[in-house]
Amino acid sequence: MLSTTEHVTCKNCSLDNICFPRGLSHDEINHISQVIKAKKILHKGEYIFHEDDKFRGVLAIKSGTAKLVSNDHHGNEHILNILLPGELLGFDGFYNDTYRCSAIALDTLSFCELPVQSMENLFKNIPSLTKELFRHSSEKMNENKNFIILSKRPADEKLAFFLMSLSNRLKKRGFSATEFTLSLTRQEIGNHLGLALETVSRILKKFQQDGLIQIKAKQVKIYNIAKLNAIFKFIE
Repeated sequence: MLSTTEHVTCKNCSLDNICFPRGLSHDEINHISQVIKAKKILHKGEYIFHEDDKFRGVLAIKSGTAKLVSNDHHGNEHILNILLPGELLGFDGFYNDTYRCSAIALDTLSFCELPVQSMENLFKNIPSLTKELFRHSSEKMNENKNFIILSKRPADEKLAFFLMSLSNRLKKRGFSATEFTLSLTRQEIGNHLGLALETVSRILKKFQQDGLIQIKAKQVKIYNIAKLNAIFKFIE
């Protein structure tokens, strides 16, 4: 694990329009930059935080991807969400001052942290930051609503939604919407969507045969976004 002492400057970050500072003034961004902390670089499988860890702040993925997981009483891991660069995590820590799930790096990952001890002062001095955090939290609530709806749908709609969700979120962050890397294994995708490994493999193969996508190892190329999107058009 590598450490870094480099100070984060939000105004120089490529994610400034989708992360903490979105919509803030130059002075407000400078103020936040004095508080935001750059954290250690993590490698695949390392924890950003563990379930029941003490809440230390809201975090932003700077590079790489992560998964949010929770374990049931039998010790089985359940993948709750996938996080991409620019996305925030840790909101659940506001409840009871502990994180209610674990966050694990899916590949080499770096992140920034808005420390809990600085939040009250920032909220007083930068009221618009509170609105931004509420916006991010609301987006997560909407994702959870869609996922609940999706859980009752056929397997092909689940897979189409999963791929298009990644595509749309990556596009929003300035990455390619049609070519990207799947950081989850097919087993993990099945875990996340509530599908058997065999079902995931069968449907992905069908999508390829239908000319919608191509998958080589973990590299995905989407050929027909419109048709893939139409499979799950029931979700707003």
